[in-house]
Amino acid sequence: MSVYMGEQGLISLQRTAVGTGANALATVLEPSDVTVADKRFSADFPPSALINGDRIEIATQDNSNLQLVDGHDFPDGNWFCHIDKAGGIRLYDTFADAVAGAKGPALALIAPAESQPIYIRNRDETFNCVAKTTEWSLTTQREAVDISVLGQSFRDQYANGLISGQGETTAFWEYRYGRCDSDIDLTEELSNYYAQLLLRLEQGALFKGRFFIYACSPAVWYEADCVVTSVGFAFQPGQPIRTSVQFLTSGEVKLIVGEPERYLRQEDLDLILQENDGRIRLEEPD
Repeated sequence: MSVYMGEQGLISLQRTAVGTGANALATVLEPSDVTVADKRFSADFPPSALINGDRIEIATQDNSNLQLVDGHDFPDGNWFCHIDKAGGIRLYDTFADAVAGAKGPALALIAPAESQPIYIRNRDETFNCVAKTTEWSLTTQREAVDISVLGQSFRDQYANGLISGQGETTAFWEYRYGRCDSDIDLTEELSNYYAQLLLRLEQGALFKGRFFIYACSPAVWYEADCVVTSVGFAFQPGQPIRTSVQFLTSGEVKLIVGEPERYLRQEDLDLILQENDGRIRLEEPD
């Protein structure tokens, strides 16, 4: 019988949000909101609504062509965003450029000819491993429900009980982005992102997590939508700063054995996209 060590586990997360449908961030883009020379624009919602590195979809509410990114003549588009200290937003083609926030790589903008109602939603499908994670735990439990007073149709629905989960992770605190050493995920996410999530009111504190028990091939991991409920920091002279995060699962919890999806990338590790912005898998399922 094999014995597996804790060094073979890791956490990866997908940035997500409640900002879909009726809960999307809605605003009106005015010509004066766009500063073409600085490649930035502003919106009338708090800066905490978006987090640097978020991949967002910007779409017009009336399905007319979006007048914002120079040369983009479609009703919507997907880009990575960076929010500066004044609340201004810059758009980028890559995650790395977005978290850096430099003016040079930012996409050139144009000012709309007139007021344009728009939606902004999170649309990130990439899983990034959480850097410098030192330990994590996940507990799943089945809650027994008293169904003796329910009708037969409701008994069938609740007879198996309700599955829920909760967990905690500890990591060394970091704010500089880099690359993960894992073969599974290439771009790293920072533990500081949990703290930013907890403070985000407009789109909630959701993330989709993959909790790898064994990150080699074939891998074994839990996958679930999660909500951050608590973030703490520990300071001690002469010791690295640690952050402790508590979360609850939301919805279905899966235990998967297999290979996470892998996609074609360029030499700079950016994804190669199809014409519909979909990612190209390295191996298509049988």
